[in-house]
Amino acid sequence: MSTFTKVLLATDLSPQADKLTECLFSLCPDTETEVVVAHVFEDDDDADPDGSNYKKARSRLEGYKSDIEQAGYEEISIVTPQGDTSQTLNALADEHDADLMLVASHRKGFLQRALMGSTTFELARATNIPLLINKDEEDESTDDLLATVMLPTDFSRKSLEALNIIRSLREYVGKVIFVHVIEHSRNKHDYKEKYGSAMLFLKELVDEMKIFGIEADYRIAHGVASKKIRAICERDNVSLVMMAKTGADMTNGEELGSTAENVVLNCDCAVMLVPADDDD
Repeated sequence: MSTFTKVLLATDLSPQADKLTECLFSLCPDTETEVVVAHVFEDDDDADPDGSNYKKARSRLEGYKSDIEQAGYEEISIVTPQGDTSQTLNALADEHDADLMLVASHRKGFLQRALMGSTTFELARATNIPLLINKDEEDESTDDLLATVMLPTDFSRKSLEALNIIRSLREYVGKVIFVHVIEHSRNKHDYKEKYGSAMLFLKELVDEMKIFGIEADYRIAHGVASKKIRAICERDNVSLVMMAKTGADMTNGEELGSTAENVVLNCDCAVMLVPADDDD
């Protein structure tokens, strides 16, 4: 059984969003998963059921539903509310008791953050359920989302929340790479101590994954966490980064830490942001 039992697939009907169904199939292999396909109309005219834009959108959404049904899922619904996209999607997640939200980002060169759309970052900050941000472009082939999963950790409980998801999907995960970045050290001796402690903890995590039958490895880096995470993603051909929204130094799991924000912005692979309880 998957961790996720009810999923909100939020689409803006772009070519990038068309790939969200493949993400759904990877993360929710249990076909008993309930799926809510959502498209938010921000313009009143577009939300008019008698208008051509509404009818075109509805037709596209029915196509999503058909694709998901053909994959064996039975509990599928379509919702088309009107309002501010991020606020409305968060309200829908609460209303439908969703435990995962899927969205697509748009990375188009310069001024990435603006072009990606503020909606992505507003959702990342406010959503209190796991949020999958897929980044595959229209002309890119979508690899298996779980082929190589990276889990960055500062060894806080918050940073290891994603382990529960990985354990539940152990039959489908190809490989897990644990990453710890030592951002600050007073001197060489301090760095060696931090490196040694990190290595021992990471080896324990790797051994645990092997008990679950999952191939695993670890990486230790020194520098700015988001930059090192991006470099490792590229070098190890990571397909998905699962990480906490905030690190141990943040107290509110509903906010978005700077490392998570930079990973979302700069890493080319998909990112799943996992919220955590406040207590550590």
